[in-house]
Amino acid sequence: MARQDYGDDLTNDILQPGWKLSDDGFGLHTISATFKTDNSEGFLFLRGDPFPIGDYSYCKLHKQTSSFDALGIQTVVCEYVGIDPDINGGAFTNAQMTTAGGLTTEKIETIPNFTFHFATERYNLADAPPYTQSEMGPLVSIKNPADFVSQAVTGGAVAVTKQQSFIGANGACFENEDGGKFLGFVDPAYPYFYGKTSYLAAQQTFSGIVYVNEDAMANKFLDLLSTSSGTGNWAGNLPYIIPTYLTGPFTQTVGSGEDTDTYNQLLLTQANIESFGDLYKVTYEIKFSVPGWHPAVYNEATAPE
Repeated sequence: MARQDYGDDLTNDILQPGWKLSDDGFGLHTISATFKTDNSEGFLFLRGDPFPIGDYSYCKLHKQTSSFDALGIQTVVCEYVGIDPDINGGAFTNAQMTTAGGLTTEKIETIPNFTFHFATERYNLADAPPYTQSEMGPLVSIKNPADFVSQAVTGGAVAVTKQQSFIGANGACFENEDGGKFLGFVDPAYPYFYGKTSYLAAQQTFSGIVYVNEDAMANKFLDLLSTSSGTGNWAGNLPYIIPTYLTGPFTQTVGSGEDTDTYNQLLLTQANIESFGDLYKVTYEIKFSVPGWHPAVYNEATAPE
């Protein structure tokens, strides 16, 4: 018996009742919807197509699955994504952030307040030079500069003499009065430091995801890789990409009095971009440094012109 067709001929896709909208809590909207159409019409959906209901047309098609059913009917399940227009004007979502912290072993002389005073530090371990010569530390070699000339000319041996090393705060020992090589903590009168060669350094990392609606904004993450910032939005170039309960400023002051410098504590270390419907999904990582990132090594983010 031949098929008898009644009702809508399904030459256009028909949105079925029961479609669902999900909000991830950070401003990303996801719509799951089912359409019916005729098998002979082929694939009617293109990535980036707007959702057919006007109030939600800011959601664009991300992917679809077609099922070719009996009686020449094609069932299409579509997923649309978009940014809630009431969140940041629909330009980007709020950042989804996770924070990871831990401790790792580092050389004691790399501790931020080893020889510098920080505004947030009470102690300065070794103090600043000049240091005082002392018999407490090991003898260190001194090479006579005049003998270098004779060595170059005659090939003779370099004369080597010894002198006492130099001591700073807490029994910190150095090879000369201006510092030089650190020789360890040598004074047993300071048991918290004596013989110590390492310490447990804090490591703080922020990892997050943010969705943006323009490729130019996504590319800014790549442009700002390995740059430091004292604010959570990289001087206004990016969305606020660290937890909103951390308000900043993220800076550290080194030194005291007129001899001070201020360094940014945030460094953008990773950015991955993925096309997501008509949006861009940016996965990123930020390293936090207590002493800050020196601008001679890591460029500082500056406000857009």
